[in-house]
Amino acid sequence: MTTETPLLPILREEIRAAGGRITFARFMELCLYHPQHGYYNTERVKLGARGDFYTNAHVAPVFARLLARHFELLWNELGRADRFDLVELGPGDGQFAAELLPWIAKRFPELSSRLDYTAIEQSPVLRARLKESLTAVGNRIRILEGLPPVAEESDSITGCVFANEFFDALPVHILVWRNGRWLERYVCFEGINLSWCEETPSSPLLVEVAETSSGLPAPLRTLEDGSIAEIRPLADYWLRRTALFLARGEALVLDYGYTLNEWRQGRFPQGSALGYRQHQAMGDLLSEPGQRDLTAHVNFTSLIEAAQQCGLQQWNLCSQSKFLMDLGEPDEFHDVFADCGSDLERQQRALLLKTLILPQGLGNTFQVLQFRKGM
Repeated sequence: MTTETPLLPILREEIRAAGGRITFARFMELCLYHPQHGYYNTERVKLGARGDFYTNAHVAPVFARLLARHFELLWNELGRADRFDLVELGPGDGQFAAELLPWIAKRFPELSSRLDYTAIEQSPVLRARLKESLTAVGNRIRILEGLPPVAEESDSITGCVFANEFFDALPVHILVWRNGRWLERYVCFEGINLSWCEETPSSPLLVEVAETSSGLPAPLRTLEDGSIAEIRPLADYWLRRTALFLARGEALVLDYGYTLNEWRQGRFPQGSALGYRQHQAMGDLLSEPGQRDLTAHVNFTSLIEAAQQCGLQQWNLCSQSKFLMDLGEPDEFHDVFADCGSDLERQQRALLLKTLILPQGLGNTFQVLQFRKGM
């Protein structure tokens, strides 16, 4: 049963005007990003213990300090450039930057003197929170709704475009394999409740992408009936914009997802889309529209192929555990435990570190995908 929410009448009118159905991608877009009633544009707390989910950034200060080391290493690879731009896509409440920038100023002062930070955040509510939380951090900070246009070479950057749990929140089309062909799963109304219906895909391009992402040529006779393909057109858009914006440096993606080989081996045969509320995953995607987070795992194989078409070179794909261990082990995680005032505080930091790197924590749940350009 669909819960009455402020967004529901808006959905009802849009579905009526669209002939009785809208794509799940459009439904997800409205639920997350509607200007007044979208999940990310309401005042309700989303992140942390009082919210609906955690991100890596909330394992503070461990995550930010390890990433600071990575950015310092990257800056050295770039020849200690006179200006190092760090651009964060979807920074949320700014917890990561609020921990990162003061630590870089303390630990790597020369890098700090060259570093400009830009937050790219669609939500006006979160942009206001970012402005509030980052005011005291420094004055070389920009908070923008989208990546700036690149009119000429001087508009591009040297540095890093950082996307931590960004791509999983981009809207997805859901295609399902039925009786030897792809259908799209739409959102409609059944009486007063939101429901599903399956019809011809809204664009033939979605079928092409579904066949590519499944790795099997048409007519896909070996694909199991009911198999799901989740397609994110906006992922290609953001990768193209990133490739244009980045002259030299790295695009660093941290997210949860799967590869084509994992999908072929039976991972997420019924799709990966979920709703989150109060740290509980929910398979019912249609109830409480606008009141819960909606997300789907990232198809890393598709992301890699799209990035390469844009001129970004894949540098690495590994578990978050390996990535962070490689950063911390050379100095025995000195930065993580620096300035601990007591044994208790050190123990607490150790527990936070384990959350990030152990397989039963976030270590294997999240993958790290690195792209390079001009290096």
